[in-house]
Amino acid sequence: MSLRKLRRLGLEPELVERLERHKKLSSCQDVLLKIHLELLHLTNLTYSDVKKIVRTTSRACAPAPITALQIKQRLSSSDSPHFFSTSLPALDHALHGGIPAGSVTEIAGPAGCGKTQFCIMLSVLATLPCEMGGLGGAVVYIDTESAFSAERLVEVAQGRFPQHFDNDDAFYKLTSQVYVHKTPTCTDLWNRLQSLEEELIEKRVRLVILDSVASVVRKEFDNSLSGNLSQRVKLLAKEAALLKYLAESLHIPVVVTNQITTRFKASWEGPPDAVSGDMDEAGSGAGSCSLLVILMIPHISNILMFYIEVHLQL
Repeated sequence: MSLRKLRRLGLEPELVERLERHKKLSSCQDVLLKIHLELLHLTNLTYSDVKKIVRTTSRACAPAPITALQIKQRLSSSDSPHFFSTSLPALDHALHGGIPAGSVTEIAGPAGCGKTQFCIMLSVLATLPCEMGGLGGAVVYIDTESAFSAERLVEVAQGRFPQHFDNDDAFYKLTSQVYVHKTPTCTDLWNRLQSLEEELIEKRVRLVILDSVASVVRKEFDNSLSGNLSQRVKLLAKEAALLKYLAESLHIPVVVTNQITTRFKASWEGPPDAVSGDMDEAGSGAGSCSLLVILMIPHISNILMFYIEVHLQL
């Protein structure tokens, strides 16, 4: 990715430090936006050394293709679990083990059905030790609607795992491992996603949550205006591609929420065709991304969960 930091490319530390401190060149994008003559002037290096830096940054932004065998071997050698248990046996069974690592999972449903509460529960679970079914790592929670509640996080932890969270140290460790980013605008969200890779590595993040993926887009783009719909769809497609890249490259689960604004039939009779209409953010013409979608559907006093594998047009 173009915003990957130069210090992660294997360049000489002294050179990277000098470029960051004096020349304001810290990412691949900063280098590739300069012509060779500018880089010669800024770095005081030889032409061959400048070409080497440009070649290294270019390869980092556009890595060489790999074979299916290499992908399989990389997954087999990974110490990370391939599924993240939701602690709900019926849902884990339906998902063949839980939320898959290395892919994007979308939690979709109408407002107030419990999507944020489900994500808060996942945040607690991810911080638990691996022997307790957790991921033993940190969580990045990107909040676009200011819906995250630290108090609720503590309540869920205490209610679900009272024996583990029985002292202040346990709660301190939990709350210090959940990194919450407020992104109220499309620009804030896109900038955060672009700079997320380094944070995930440095903080040993094992779960990324985006709640919600389309709320800022819905607020800033009026579909009644010509051209807005295509811009909205392109932005969602770019966000989905970046999240998919992070999930695959770091082999971690990425969970996003989305709101359904369509109506449901009065009675639920089983198959997914009981849902009438399309999801609010579905579109066409700008590309696609394979997502695992969990639909949370209110039915009388219960919430029915089922999943479908879809090719969601973004």
